[in-house]
Amino acid sequence: KQFQTVPLSKQTVTRRLEDISNQISNNVKDIIANCSYFSIILDESIDVSNTNQLLIFVHAIKEDFTTFEELLQVCSLHSTARGVDIFKAAKGAMEEFGGFEKLSSVVTNGAISITGTINGFVGFLRQKQITVPTLHCIIHQETLCAKSIKLSTTMATVTTITNLIRGGNRSLTHRKFLTLLEEMDSAYGDLLLRTEVRWLSRFFEIRHEIATFLREKVTNSAEPQNDLEDVEFLRNLAFLTDITQHLNVLNLQLQGKKQTICQMFGFVDSFRKKLYLFKSALDKITFYISLAVGNSQKKKAWSLGTSLKLLKICLQSSTVDLTILKAFNLIFLYSVFLYIVI
Repeated sequence: KQFQTVPLSKQTVTRRLEDISNQISNNVKDIIANCSYFSIILDESIDVSNTNQLLIFVHAIKEDFTTFEELLQVCSLHSTARGVDIFKAAKGAMEEFGGFEKLSSVVTNGAISITGTINGFVGFLRQKQITVPTLHCIIHQETLCAKSIKLSTTMATVTTITNLIRGGNRSLTHRKFLTLLEEMDSAYGDLLLRTEVRWLSRFFEIRHEIATFLREKVTNSAEPQNDLEDVEFLRNLAFLTDITQHLNVLNLQLQGKKQTICQMFGFVDSFRKKLYLFKSALDKITFYISLAVGNSQKKKAWSLGTSLKLLKICLQSSTVDLTILKAFNLIFLYSVFLYIVI
């Protein structure tokens, strides 16, 4: 027992890690060598040291139709991150695992250095006579489309008010706010930060308590107080709260492992059709729980239909590559081979 407590030397730990790495690498090589098809996912981003990192994931289909997913390699791009640099890095990584012969598709994060058909990774791939479907990550597209809702001013105001209460070195202000919530018998005991789940709906639920607190306890908060008493701001906040909840449901549906492109396109297409229903239901405030609360001017809610229209158009244009596959009945053919990185 005393011998087991002796720590391993640095050299031993290094050798163990190298053995584990080599074993994993050999297993991946065997799987790719014996698989029928595989797809790769490229994600290029900048780390904390301002170095471009290219992440290469692989999704392989074995002969028995079981799937395999693994991070293939992380390539550091120390100079530039142009299309040719990404292609050389990806090519060098793939040559260790048999090359692009069995490649069936490429999924990207939408960066022009990857998706460019001339000077991007895709363009250099086609120059090598490798023509495969290239898709943009569906979850990434959904996040970008959500930003098409033109209510950034409302969101900025909510963030400002939240920071007045909980941001920075405001522990005393925060404690006073908790005391006020307790005195007013509020349904909730605290205001959530933006990084936490359901923070926007929590803000809307205790909006009256927040307005009271800003008026009585916080100095230099006249503008946020006026916003919380403005009918148009409250209506936009209610709409933003409701539509965000619907978008969160879609986002959760898209997350998870072993989902085919057919399933994920179905979720997006279904949500896109729901937007027609949401837009037509604005006059009755149906499907909008927060918007129905204290809304005495329902006609003004119709103007919010513009945001839904923009969201629908954005979703429709961003998934045009999937729509083309569907039109040629190819989305079902590739549903086994295409993989969307989460």
